[in-house]
Amino acid sequence: MYFPRPYPDELTSSLLIRASRHLGIRYDQVVRELTGKGRRRVHFTNPFALTQIADATGITYDDILVNHTLYPYVTAFMTGQRRELIRASLVAIVPQIRSDFNWLAGAPWATLACRRFCPQCMREDLQQHGESYWHRSHVLPGVYTCTNHSSLLLGTAIPLGWCEPVRARACPADNPGIEISPPLSRHLLDAVALYSKEALEGELSANLEGIHAHVERVEELGLKSSKGRITRCLSRQLEDFYGNPYLNSVGVSWLNFRMSVEQCPALMARHSEAITFTTLQHLLLQTFFEHFPARTSHR
Repeated sequence: MYFPRPYPDELTSSLLIRASRHLGIRYDQVVRELTGKGRRRVHFTNPFALTQIADATGITYDDILVNHTLYPYVTAFMTGQRRELIRASLVAIVPQIRSDFNWLAGAPWATLACRRFCPQCMREDLQQHGESYWHRSHVLPGVYTCTNHSSLLLGTAIPLGWCEPVRARACPADNPGIEISPPLSRHLLDAVALYSKEALEGELSANLEGIHAHVERVEELGLKSSKGRITRCLSRQLEDFYGNPYLNSVGVSWLNFRMSVEQCPALMARHSEAITFTTLQHLLLQTFFEHFPARTSHR
């Protein structure tokens, strides 16, 4: 059976949308044809039916996983062993129930965010391919600019999470686009977008040495309190640096697992496999260290 091949940086869910148009059947029928089950919809950002998509397109499973899902982004700061466990498990189970991707699918990010696109990318896609599609790099958490064109992304009325089938099958060209005004300076928006794209493309180091190196800079920047604690002092600086409007808009809290004593930056200093954080939290910490001016003291 004919099945379209994915375009560069295209999400698998976007590929399913285009497949329904190419085949002249409903979106939910494409899902059922691939899986042979009664499933009628999939979550927009989560991996789904990768083995079936690989078979239908003639592309290897790993190519689909690495180049057309958010797997590289989600696992960017995990150890090689944990990444491989996730890779293997995505073949064997229904991906939507994997906790590793739940923070992309669940509140507050999926309820706060909408599908986004770059109008210039859309025009180029229409010119080159004759149709538009959803780019992975445009739907990452906290990303509001296109790194290819240095332009602000446009939003839509379509949520990143679950939505009704009639809206789920829309492509960027079907939307007029809504201007977004993220509450953060442009140079920081561009920095977050660049680091996020590097994480998506596997260009960021995933070993723990890089994380420890960042934390060591806490003392250099004067962000330790007089008692040697980095928890509250660094957390306050992160909140001041980004501002609560931006942190709230991307669903990031520096409180970890709803615990009032230990907070995310402090736990990063004592990183272990038992403690995991979202890639966005790591990238915001990295952006903070890269752009925060050195202080001689901050107590």
